[in-house]
Amino acid sequence: MATTVTVPVPHFFTESHRLQLDDLLYEICQELQLSPFRHNQAEERYKAVASALESEGSPFHNFHPRIYPQGSMRLGTTVKPIEGPHDLDFVCELNIWHNGVAPLALLDGLFDFLRQYGPYRDMVSRKNRCVRITYADEFYMDVLPACRDLKAGGSCIQVPDRALRDWTPSNPIGYARWFDDRSRLDEKWLAAKAEPVPPQQAVDEKTALQLAVQLIKRWRDLYFNDPNLAPISVVLTTLGGCFYKGEGSVSAALSSILDAVVEAVAFAHLQGKRLLVLNPSNPAEDLSERWENSEAYRAFKLGIHQLRDDWKAILHSTSGIHQALEGLFGEPVRRALIKQAHRLQEARKRSDLGIRSTGIISSLASGTMPIPSNTFHGDR
Repeated sequence: MATTVTVPVPHFFTESHRLQLDDLLYEICQELQLSPFRHNQAEERYKAVASALESEGSPFHNFHPRIYPQGSMRLGTTVKPIEGPHDLDFVCELNIWHNGVAPLALLDGLFDFLRQYGPYRDMVSRKNRCVRITYADEFYMDVLPACRDLKAGGSCIQVPDRALRDWTPSNPIGYARWFDDRSRLDEKWLAAKAEPVPPQQAVDEKTALQLAVQLIKRWRDLYFNDPNLAPISVVLTTLGGCFYKGEGSVSAALSSILDAVVEAVAFAHLQGKRLLVLNPSNPAEDLSERWENSEAYRAFKLGIHQLRDDWKAILHSTSGIHQALEGLFGEPVRRALIKQAHRLQEARKRSDLGIRSTGIISSLASGTMPIPSNTFHGDR
């Protein structure tokens, strides 16, 4: 009769609950990464669409389009979807002032071109501010047409809005620079064709802010049953960036962000207002405009309070931590625990268990301090 082998969850190998928790959070974030296949697939499809938009047969060719990714793949905060399609967002910015262009004509022109372009004929659909290309294998790509905003200057753009029948401000390039700057508050990080999709970062190459945002986004995906009530990724990312204080620890970054968001919500309430989340690189853009729907804002307030309270309980608990983490972040926690247990057990057998310069337990490498092997010959 076959026996079932249970992989033991490792006990803390350091005196610090926080360090061990951080190690587990790193493993959870590793589980949230897109697979290399999915990332490469997104990059290849992005290049193909960009090539079509830049071609001489494109109606945008003479406007010298600047094509670049935006959103989570640009920021390094992509989270593997629980179910349903993965997406890639990118901008097709024309080198022309928006004042001389009809916004809906630009949207319709992009749709018509892609619909007539062989490979995408039956794959395109109109959205409020973009044209979507839907692939057969749970993948879609949103192409956002834009023109320069010469009045606002810098990298600010204006994008068409079908519902408003007008232009609306944005600044994806400025936003990405802002987020990169915020990510590198931790001192250890002070360090004419379509712009490429950034290479996928390994988890241990990411900043504490990037990882904290990934975790909050995964909580969002699990917590909100109605996608119409769920806060959009850019709002969560902006809140994370605004309230991050440069912590090198993921758990510490998550704590300070959640405490500050709850406090900001409470302060807005005292003023009789909702929390307003503006684009730090273009304050004319209200990223939280969906919260004009009071039901969506109320759901966010309840959810973020609950997340903050649940997270505090985890930080102060001595038991049931793994189950609590799974309640927040789902199935990746279980897989992360198994990986962590195997990794630590194998490293200890080889007597090469160490602590990274960041304080995270790791196999021995440059910048780690060795932890002596424990053969359990003494008292247990």
